[in-house]
Amino acid sequence: MRDSMTFRLNRSSLLLVVIGAAFSGQAHAAAGRVEFAIGGATVQGPGGQQRPVTRGAEVNSGDVVRTTNGRVQVRMADGAYISLQPNTEFGIKDYRFDGKTDGTEGAFYSLLKGAMRTVTGLIGRVNRDRYQVATPTATVGIRGTGGLIQIQNDGSTLVQGTSGIWFLANPAGSINVPAGVSGLAPSDPKQPPKETEGPPTAGPAPLPPEDGYVQGNQTEDDGTAVITGNVLLSGSGYFGQFAYGTSDLTAVADQMNGNAVFNAAGQLTEFSDGRANVYKLVNGSHADFGTDGLVAWGRWIGEVSNSGFGTEIYKPEQGFHYVVGTPTATMPTTGTATYTLLGATRPTYVDGSTSPGSFAGSMDVDFGRSILTANFTVTMPDRKYDMTGSTSVSSTFQLSSPAVTGCATSCSGYIQGFFAGTNAERAGVGYNIYDQKEVVGAAAFTRR
Repeated sequence: MRDSMTFRLNRSSLLLVVIGAAFSGQAHAAAGRVEFAIGGATVQGPGGQQRPVTRGAEVNSGDVVRTTNGRVQVRMADGAYISLQPNTEFGIKDYRFDGKTDGTEGAFYSLLKGAMRTVTGLIGRVNRDRYQVATPTATVGIRGTGGLIQIQNDGSTLVQGTSGIWFLANPAGSINVPAGVSGLAPSDPKQPPKETEGPPTAGPAPLPPEDGYVQGNQTEDDGTAVITGNVLLSGSGYFGQFAYGTSDLTAVADQMNGNAVFNAAGQLTEFSDGRANVYKLVNGSHADFGTDGLVAWGRWIGEVSNSGFGTEIYKPEQGFHYVVGTPTATMPTTGTATYTLLGATRPTYVDGSTSPGSFAGSMDVDFGRSILTANFTVTMPDRKYDMTGSTSVSSTFQLSSPAVTGCATSCSGYIQGFFAGTNAERAGVGYNIYDQKEVVGAAAFTRR
């Protein structure tokens, strides 16, 4: 494998990096959108009307989601994920988010029975008091990333945090519950919450491991979930695509045979090209993340230690975007294929001037002719862009001048990517659009 790097420097722009070896947010008034639904589940609106839960359906304040034998995953407008387990009743009591954490935001939910797993978004990370879940026996708050909230058979409330700090309160008192510790609010409101070694014997057995979260399409053609429990493991030989930047510097780089470090959830924490280029994700959190065991993609907010450019800090409205996977060693030489969206990071402006946007797209590949055609749509809160173009393809590809429409002025774009899997089952891309403001993002595709 080769290692190479090419930089394109451009003042007042984005840093888009492609390193050799992405879901889409919404910019509308809906509180959230269903991203995965399987089995029996319904949504009841404020007026009492019930409707089935389907992927892509919107949910809003006043809605109550009920599952029987089903599971439902909802992505909220601030980037939070909520995964509802079977036999659960979950309500969106009051949800407010306009893209900023200025004190007007709020995420107030209810969990009347069952269990939910949550990965918080901007609201839960910035202000614990503005993110609360009311249960029959407690009030739960969180400042951090996520974990499990479960109503036991005796009515007690169990909290099991995977990261961050939880707040568990009832009329008799309150406690902070750090990551890796369980907290219990007893069914008797006169007894204060306490730490516990594990689920009480009065309740059901612990739930299965936390569901993975993925943006975009959630099922294969046969209806099976994209997330299989597999995650990428730390090691060498990875191809990665990173899109990130500061307001006054841009660059494009290409490196292969990279060394990647992942945490237990399969989230990238470090990438190096085996030479002097090292990228470390520290002092922050993933705002977007997904994986299917072949590729992983995410958007990191916080600090990134970049050996080439020093330390960079990305705000919640910005991000360090990536998609990584094991490159295809031998590409197909015959036939055609369509690649549909598996998942994507929410595109962001480099200057962080608005909340993140959404991404949609597909790619068609003629392996016999070695031609790839891309059709992408990037929707920001204040503008919608379409990018189209064709290019020659091997195990990697780039469109240095795709056609871009929807620009405020004349603008340009850039797309670069790779194929992953033994038979090019997946593809990952990084992209940017340079208009009056510059957009960046990453996406993963699956072969159909």
